[in-house]
Amino acid sequence: MKITFRKIDIWKYLFLYLIFQAPISNLIKNEFISNIFGYSDEAIGVILFIIVIFKAMKSEITLLRFERYMLVFMFIFEIIGIISGFKYKYQEIPYMFVDAYTCAKFFIYYLCARLLTQGKLSKDYFLSINRICKIVAVIFFALSLHEVLFDQWWPNPDYRYFAYSVELFFGHPEALARACITFIFVLAYNYRYCKHNIYYIIMLTAVMIFTFRTKAIIGVFTLYILYIYFVKLRFKSLIPIGIISIGGASYLGYNSLYGYYIETEESARKILTLDSIQIAKEYFPFGSGFGSFASNIAAQYYSNLYVKLGYFLRNDLAIGEKNHSFLSDTFWPIVVAQTGWIGTIAFIMTLLSMILYIIQTRKNDIYYFWVAISIIAYDIISSFAAPAFFYPAAIAPFLFLGLITSINEFPKRN
Repeated sequence: MKITFRKIDIWKYLFLYLIFQAPISNLIKNEFISNIFGYSDEAIGVILFIIVIFKAMKSEITLLRFERYMLVFMFIFEIIGIISGFKYKYQEIPYMFVDAYTCAKFFIYYLCARLLTQGKLSKDYFLSINRICKIVAVIFFALSLHEVLFDQWWPNPDYRYFAYSVELFFGHPEALARACITFIFVLAYNYRYCKHNIYYIIMLTAVMIFTFRTKAIIGVFTLYILYIYFVKLRFKSLIPIGIISIGGASYLGYNSLYGYYIETEESARKILTLDSIQIAKEYFPFGSGFGSFASNIAAQYYSNLYVKLGYFLRNDLAIGEKNHSFLSDTFWPIVVAQTGWIGTIAFIMTLLSMILYIIQTRKNDIYYFWVAISIIAYDIISSFAAPAFFYPAAIAPFLFLGLITSINEFPKRN
């Protein structure tokens, strides 16, 4: 059997690599090599961005109208956070820039994938990895059944409902759920060609349920609801599905949100959310700057703003200097506190620009619409209890979104 490799196939392999990047890094014992894998997504993103810049200078790329809006709003969001970072100096400048990059990485991967593959991908581009996705689904499902029914090979102390959460070799249930939903996106996109994909989508859904992450479960069932409404029943109106989705998500997520923000007198998420609003008011209108509050960088290189707020003594809530595992477990506090109200509006407009474009495509390619809107919906749902768009595992879905948008707008002509 002859094996051929085309340059354009590198995008598929990059996509698969990004899904498994974190567990590969965690499984490697050598710290130096582990760090190479751990930071490889940052390096790849920078390289792709530089290539796009050079192509833009040669007028070799074409931005879609909504992408121009996204670029403007994202630029405003980034500039505000950087200016505030220089002004208030709550984080060292190099780390401030790292945080600025982290907050834009999902957008960079989307845009680079879309622009660098324009006119180069055929409609069936992802069919070649459909079998890989199915094999992964079977393996994940089998391993997860073992974890639920027998002694766990990858022990997790998080006991919820009737069993321990499943994380497999991903190090955290949330990371496993992210990997599963990313494979589901590919299987769903290829569903137009392979109707048997539904069995593997169900397997991966079961694995996501075994993680016992409410936001992940709501996110994947939102994908099912969107399929039934738009693809199966071919309804067009957005109002009924909007009411159904918001109502269903509110019902399923009520207990979790109530526990995070209301029932518990002092929870990390509640404190970060309330303080982010106060920070946005105090540092009006541009916030406290990148690397200063609620982000992973702010926690890893303990922000001086945390010291000012007295967080460094609150190790009991995991927001202290010695124990800060919950300091980077939110999304909107990052945006609101670090870039203020103007930055928050700019970020929302970035997402809204993309959402409006995706909605317009439902009359042309229903499968693109279904998967694309599900990718955005998943992170919006996650944003209430996780870093969402800024989460490292969000990169692969947005790379995929860039690739399928390229196919949708500029398919390769055979």
